[in-house]
Amino acid sequence: MYKFYNIKYINENNKKILNKIIIIKGWVKYFRNNYFLEINDGSTIKNLQVIIKNKNIKKKKIRIGIPLKIIGKLIKTNNGIEVNAYKIKIYGKIDKDFFNKSILQNKFHSRSKLRQQLSLRFRTNLFNCIIKIRHFLFIKIHNYLNLKKFIYINTPIINKNNAEGAGEVFKITTLNLLDIDKKSKVNCKKDLFKCKANLTVSGQLEVESAMYGLGKVYTFGPVFRADNSNTKKHLSEFWMLEPEIMFYKLKDIIKLSVNLIKYLIKGTLKNCKEELDYLDQYNKKYNNCKDLINRLKNIINKKYIKISYNKTIKLLNNYNKNIINWGDDIGSEHEKILFNIVFPYEIPIIIYNYPKKIKPFYMKLNKDKITTKSIDILFPSIGEIIGGSERETSYNKLLDRIKKLKINIKNIMWYINLRKLGEIPHSGFGLGFDRLVQYITGMNNIRDIIPYPIYPGHIF
Repeated sequence: MYKFYNIKYINENNKKILNKIIIIKGWVKYFRNNYFLEINDGSTIKNLQVIIKNKNIKKKKIRIGIPLKIIGKLIKTNNGIEVNAYKIKIYGKIDKDFFNKSILQNKFHSRSKLRQQLSLRFRTNLFNCIIKIRHFLFIKIHNYLNLKKFIYINTPIINKNNAEGAGEVFKITTLNLLDIDKKSKVNCKKDLFKCKANLTVSGQLEVESAMYGLGKVYTFGPVFRADNSNTKKHLSEFWMLEPEIMFYKLKDIIKLSVNLIKYLIKGTLKNCKEELDYLDQYNKKYNNCKDLINRLKNIINKKYIKISYNKTIKLLNNYNKNIINWGDDIGSEHEKILFNIVFPYEIPIIIYNYPKKIKPFYMKLNKDKITTKSIDILFPSIGEIIGGSERETSYNKLLDRIKKLKINIKNIMWYINLRKLGEIPHSGFGLGFDRLVQYITGMNNIRDIIPYPIYPGHIF
């Protein structure tokens, strides 16, 4: 009985199985001269060459993309290792018309073209590398927080609150949409949940309630924004990591978030070398990111710039008078100035003490009563990756702020009442997972780093 090996194992351990008859399974990446096959099975971006010397093997049905089972001898040649095929089994067949229109053809395809054939792009080296890095980061986030004694909480996808207090939400109903128009009043009592419901924009409020009993908690899952944002760093559905920690101050969440980022990037450099090497070469050729590896090393080795919102506004206006008013949010055009002109060092910037009028209701106010104990961590070319704050612990202050913002108190009274259990100091942050993956892989469009991107005008 011959033993099956995946191609990654064969490439890394070929000395152990050299001159043995083995089984490999994969799909045809290239087929040359009716003699040379290159096989891939997704375990690595490196193909395995197969030589067809046996005249009994029928080669007419072999096409690029077709799945095969190959029994053959692993041998060493001047070009490396290859398999001398004794027997080949073909699974199914290829639709020629579909193939001629597909990205399986051996030529360069733009990333916008790859997005048009989302199922097939998993077979490209580019997306193979991106997805493996994404997988690695996902696992390492859970590992890191588990080591730090955090408890993972599954917060609801469907709720009735808007934790951010801004932006559009995806509304959910079981009512007949044909009976609903802008002029009509919807009778929510006839709906499934007996109230207005929407897809979550954040799990923070729910995870805060878990913190009151568990101390150190986090949620990590998809969130949804219905804003019509057609940019290279926005999605309608994306993944957010949201830790919440009892007794943490602003300085503590800065330390935790920076250490987490460095841990993740250090681990990626160590464990995803094959993928990063490929992406480094790809970016040098097709993207503006010319040195991906050193850029990531900067994130680990250099101290991040820490600057107040007030100072940031002054620096921006010193560069270009009246480019931004105090109280405005820092947008993409301002980030470009900060990273290209003011701080051209290719390292993150931590901006703290944002005005309360541009931050959510739950953030604790500073003594000046106009700024919050908050941070944003901005990355070069990406923008905000992390946003966090100390949370308001006072029942009366939180209630007063909600009333002034005219937020529906009824929907979040359960959250306000948590303060009646004890005004426990606590802090937390949200990390945009997809933006982090985008930065680490060097991609300039966030739609290229998620398996099935959902954005305005595009859904499955």
